[in-house]
Amino acid sequence: LQRGKLLHIRCGEREIWHGVAFVFRDADWGTPEPVIEHVDLSQSPDGFRVRLEGHFPVLPVIRLHIDIEGSGSGAGEGEGDWRVRFTAEAVPSADILCNRIGLCVMHPMSVQGARVDIEHSDGRRSRSTFPSRIPPWPPFMLIRAIRHEWTPGRWARCELAGDSFEMEDQRNNSDASFKTYSRSNMMPRPYRLQAGVAIRHSADLLVPTPGVSATTDRPASVAIHVGDAVGSLPRVGIEIAASDAGAPEEVHAALQSLQPGHLHLSLSEGDDTINWAGIGALLAAANARLRLDLSVADSSQARVAIEALSAALAAARVVPESIAVFPSDQRAIDAARQAFPASAIGGGSAHFFVQLNRLEGLGDVDFVSFTTSPIVHGADDSAVMLSLQSLPSMVRTLHAHNPQRPIRVGPSTIAARRSPLGNQPRVDGTRRVALAAQDPRCRGLYGAAWTLGYVAQFANAGGVEALTLMSLLGPCGIVRCVAGERLVRHPVYFVLARLGAAARVCGIAVSEPQRVAALALDRDGTRELLLANLTGEPVDIHLDGWATSTRAWVLDADCAQHGWQPQDPRAWAAPQLRLPPYAVGRLESAYLSDPSPGPGAIL
Repeated sequence: LQRGKLLHIRCGEREIWHGVAFVFRDADWGTPEPVIEHVDLSQSPDGFRVRLEGHFPVLPVIRLHIDIEGSGSGAGEGEGDWRVRFTAEAVPSADILCNRIGLCVMHPMSVQGARVDIEHSDGRRSRSTFPSRIPPWPPFMLIRAIRHEWTPGRWARCELAGDSFEMEDQRNNSDASFKTYSRSNMMPRPYRLQAGVAIRHSADLLVPTPGVSATTDRPASVAIHVGDAVGSLPRVGIEIAASDAGAPEEVHAALQSLQPGHLHLSLSEGDDTINWAGIGALLAAANARLRLDLSVADSSQARVAIEALSAALAAARVVPESIAVFPSDQRAIDAARQAFPASAIGGGSAHFFVQLNRLEGLGDVDFVSFTTSPIVHGADDSAVMLSLQSLPSMVRTLHAHNPQRPIRVGPSTIAARRSPLGNQPRVDGTRRVALAAQDPRCRGLYGAAWTLGYVAQFANAGGVEALTLMSLLGPCGIVRCVAGERLVRHPVYFVLARLGAAARVCGIAVSEPQRVAALALDRDGTRELLLANLTGEPVDIHLDGWATSTRAWVLDADCAQHGWQPQDPRAWAAPQLRLPPYAVGRLESAYLSDPSPGPGAIL
């Protein structure tokens, strides 16, 4: 139970439902967390009851009351039915606009491909499976009840009341779940909630005679096996801003050491005061080429903006490696090709994967592009890390629709750089807030672990040509200038410094990828293994097929601001090692010849 949400409803290690919550989305799709003022909990050998009182911190205030009851016979031994009933009531203190308010039930991403039966609010019944590729629109609508196969031969049922419900695949927004929510997206929004009029919803979750022990039997360590080289590491670059053109020499020196795969600059129509000589100096310091994005308000006027940008770059003798134009219809693509004959021309979405997945009218581009943020719907530490598991599904979906088009992702950060949904929440950069343009974790050890996990997911999935992560300076910057002090390098800087050079990616198997991210690289015969603990607890790791490490380094809470810390080979000797919370480890090791995965390994 977390801030009014019931999360991770499991039978042992098998997650049946990812969560249940009563959610308010404001007129800009912001998601304020409820404030819980009072909790009343009672338990018995075969059940529990929780009563919660609180409010949504909006103006005017919305009062919130939640009741959660759980019951089951067999005291957790797998006998009898398990049932959870979640009921909620919200009452606005005055009229208020919103885009959604109501119950959300989430199924875990692990059910993709599983059988599902839907009872519809119009009386129909349908049988299907949870999607494997990411559908652009809701796969199931007018839902009254959902019955799904959570493990072979075992089914669970969710009954919903209080409104009409539909389901969306949240991998569209890099969440690792399928969400069933109230009030269809096909209905008008925002809409008005009336003062004093209660919204009441309920969900009944039933697992008939689970037949599986609820005892957790997690292995003591995460098993990792590395195989042969299978593909190329995507080119990994960083975002720059127009204001970075005036960055001091210390920043240029940091770029020279970093050697990113590219620098990525996003512009909007009317950005005509760019110091291109300064941008050229950054490119020279980084020994990198320029990726440009240009967003225009109206694609019919794209030619004027593109020609102006071309003239400015020509005057500064800057030739971009590529340029992506948004919107990306054929007129804009043709104009870009004519203005930049030496550059690759791309398109897609300047926003999230869902906008690309729903895009119609994409022109004949050399590559497709989109960004992601893991805090579109929520900002919990565990949910942000879990969102990494959704990224390979995006690649598979795009390859199914555009098999010949290379994929470039970014600029992406933990924060939502911009929102296509409306105004973003106002934050000071110190709090974790859904859909916010700043997130404090970008500059911390957490951000370094998340970044390695992000690159590892796309690199191991294959088929991605380039990634842009974080930014040079600013709230999501990899370095920071402090008056009167030397340049500060944030932990993510040291991770990105290992990813700029070309490398081959080795096949890898990780038994629990939600706990540990792993990326194995081959450069000129030297094998390098990068590991990130994605959790707030220490993790033990067993390496299969690696000899005793010759050299090892770690980024943890003690050395995060100072760079990789060499480790005692005796303490970090394969096959067994330990990573502190959110730490990143780096090993160079002689590699044994057997490429076959160990028992129980999961690719």
